[in-house]
Amino acid sequence: MNTLFRLLVLCLCAVSLAGRASTQAEEDMARAPMPHAQLGAQGTPVKVHLVSLQGYLVGRPDNAARLAMLHAEVEDCVRRNSAAGMPSNPPRAWPDHIDSQRSDVYSAINRTIHYTSALTYGVNQRDCSLIETRLSGASLFSSQGICDIDLLKKTAHGACDATGQASARPPIRRPGLSAGQIAAIQRDAASNPAMAAMAQAIRTNPPSGTGERKTILGIECEVRKSPLNPDGTVCLSRGGTFPASTSPSTTQQSAMTLEEDSATSGFKLQATSAKLDTLVNGAVFTPYLAGGFRITDTGVRP
Repeated sequence: MNTLFRLLVLCLCAVSLAGRASTQAEEDMARAPMPHAQLGAQGTPVKVHLVSLQGYLVGRPDNAARLAMLHAEVEDCVRRNSAAGMPSNPPRAWPDHIDSQRSDVYSAINRTIHYTSALTYGVNQRDCSLIETRLSGASLFSSQGICDIDLLKKTAHGACDATGQASARPPIRRPGLSAGQIAAIQRDAASNPAMAAMAQAIRTNPPSGTGERKTILGIECEVRKSPLNPDGTVCLSRGGTFPASTSPSTTQQSAMTLEEDSATSGFKLQATSAKLDTLVNGAVFTPYLAGGFRITDTGVRP
């Protein structure tokens, strides 16, 4: 117990060093340029809102406790191997986070592509070294369908046409509920089960958000309840000349996620780069055309 407590204190001190990645893999993921920055500007330019988010899994137990358990697991492995006369190769560098993630998102008026990188650490029980599990993929979607891309296995499946869904229709945006409509729903909630459920949904995720606004990387965003985690929040950007294709609103909001605070579960993410109405190489929507990819089911909906 004392050993575990000491390890926990050490880990808590280590993770307090904000932004400092301890392993080469963490540094590589954090410092890699955004996908469009690797393409140059030779292709057809497309106006987008873009954001790069980086963060880690909060979870229960939290990251600090899980790091302490990782240290203890390596220590137990080394002790066990030593008793058995077997060699050990404990890590020389420790991660700052057990599970970390990066998300690069490009939203045009009619299509969106999410690039996601993830890194998870575990212990190799044979030699006590750390196992790094990496994921790297992308998802392109619009009214024409979804294209799922594995950037490590170099596979793409779905609506993966040669244009990156460039001809997709912009989504139809329905107007939000007016103040009068919301008042009527709440008034009728007592006698109408359907209205009661809708009123509860409005109370949980009010259309106007929480009322709190922030400025992140020079862009104003509005704090709202997370649709995936009732205890968490997201900060959705405002402004831009067009609403992003992921936005259900008809107002002129880009609705990029600039911050996600999961509170007790899921990932806690913060924008490290964000721009509204910027031009990028359109090839960013077609990473599967870079060569070496196996592409299946290239059909798209009209």
